Amino acid sequence: MSATTQHGYLLIADISGYTSYVAKTELEHSHEILADLLELLVEKFQPLMTISKLEGDAVFAYAAEGVFTRGETLIEFIESMYVAFRDKQVSMKRATTCTCNACRNIPSLDLKFFAHHGDFIVQSVMNIRELVGSDVNLIHRLTKNHVSESTGWRAYVMFTEKCLDHLELNLDDTHIQMEEYEHLGEIRTYNVDLHKRYKEITDTRRIMLDEKDADIIFRVDFPTPPAVTWEWIQDPIKRNLWNGDHVHWSPGERPKGRAGKGASNHCAHGKSISTEVAVDWRPFDYSTADSFENGKKTFTETLRFEPLPGGGTRVHDLIQMHMSLPSFARRAIMRFVMINQHHFDDAIRKAAELAAEEYEKAKSEDL
Repeated sequence: MSATTQHGYLLIADISGYTSYVAKTELEHSHEILADLLELLVEKFQPLMTISKLEGDAVFAYAAEGVFTRGETLIEFIESMYVAFRDKQVSMKRATTCTCNACRNIPSLDLKFFAHHGDFIVQSVMNIRELVGSDVNLIHRLTKNHVSESTGWRAYVMFTEKCLDHLELNLDDTHIQMEEYEHLGEIRTYNVDLHKRYKEITDTRRIMLDEKDADIIFRVDFPTPPAVTWEWIQDPIKRNLWNGDHVHWSPGERPKGRAGKGASNHCAHGKSISTEVAVDWRPFDYSTADSFENGKKTFTETLRFEPLPGGGTRVHDLIQMHMSLPSFARRAIMRFVMINQHHFDDAIRKAAELAAEEYEKAKSEDL
């Protein structure tokens, strides 16, 4: 392999409290529990990132910068892993009848993430691949920091300033922490409390259209994993690549500096402008949004993302029209508007093709 410099994202997921956990529990069971949790993390990493190596109780992964073309996707990717980790802990604790210390103390474990953007070389020695470079050294040094000491947090995601700048994000509600390391100087980091985010994500009331209430349903299979498919469906800039010339999407308000519940997008079609507002946001599972025109709610749409066995995603698009008409009349109108006039089915299939092209290109950059 040629030792060429690559540019991209470096990410470490580090299980918190494992050293103390092992010291106080039975090694055989604690090792099995760690293996189950690491296996979950590897499974979640693999669709978008390349695993560099397992580092005891941590996973180190990387991705070419083309993988995350929408800034919010990396954050949603990390948060979805954290939710899956916490859910796994709960299911493991409920499933066991063992009373050993290792099994009883599963909830004492937690998870931290460290995200950076920089340069690296994939070095191959005796068929062993390893990342090298100053930025690789930096992200590993960042795992030894003062965030928990300053905040009391046990679970958080740390973004370097360079990473956030490259993602073009300006996040609200972050703890800014300066870290200093020999030979690397001062590093400004932006940290998000994952306990707080987990509560926000899991406590929010779920809003999802049922199929029986939808006036029209589209189903399209994407060859890309849910996170990539989500980006192509949700990003207003990418929508303009597949929606056709008759509409133009643009981002609206972004609460807390990112897409999510309460965020809006604007759609210009002809002389009219409609506004879409997210009322439920569950990356990379589903989203629900209300659309308004002239202050009046016109549509509700739920987009559900179903993982497929081969690594792709089936998108279920459920749309409900808000109009005082019988359901059969609404459905006839929706079929005419969405299929005959706007050819939406063809457009979303074009999105699947474009997503596959970009995903394959991004993966080739990691080779």
